[in-house]
Amino acid sequence: MIDPEKVTNYNMIDKQLEEFILFWVCAAGKNGRTAARCLNNLLTDMGAFYLNNTPFHTILNLHALFDLPQTLKYYGIGCYNSKAKSFYELAVAKFKGELDLRTCTASDLESIHGVGPKTARCFLLHSRKNAQVAGLDTHMLKHLKKLGYDVPKSTPTGKKYLDLEEKVLILAKEAGMTPAAYDLKIWTEYSVKSTPGGK
Repeated sequence: MIDPEKVTNYNMIDKQLEEFILFWVCAAGKNGRTAARCLNNLLTDMGAFYLNNTPFHTILNLHALFDLPQTLKYYGIGCYNSKAKSFYELAVAKFKGELDLRTCTASDLESIHGVGPKTARCFLLHSRKNAQVAGLDTHMLKHLKKLGYDVPKSTPTGKKYLDLEEKVLILAKEAGMTPAAYDLKIWTEYSVKSTPGGK
């Protein structure tokens, strides 16, 4: 299962990379811990980690044999119609040879339905060593606002995203941290604050 508090891993095998991108799709608009638990329950129950099966094989089988959106809904994965389409497109692109999770760019990932700049960059940031990208989630936006930057309430796109991303990369460098370490530091700090009883 993905651990949102120890999410950086530069040595994932293919199965783990597939689970990882599915996690970031699930985490869009949802608590990371909840997203990880719901996805793990789905993949484990459907045999995604048995023998030669993989998360993407599992998604293709669910699409062919069952109602994929309703299955995601059953497992508590929100926005299940959209996320089912994202899951399916990711799996199809991988098996057609159109998407390599080891070498793909943010733009490659963003060509998939429902994968925006934040989701694409969070995947790259925590799976590729030395990735110079930033995931502008709600925690990072709150952090930037606290520092006095003009930020929107939700994750921006286009030039605004790129401008704020550059600011985060500068902040990480000034802190003597990799972008991934800086991202995790901010996520942990603000996640604790937003948890009931958190300090």
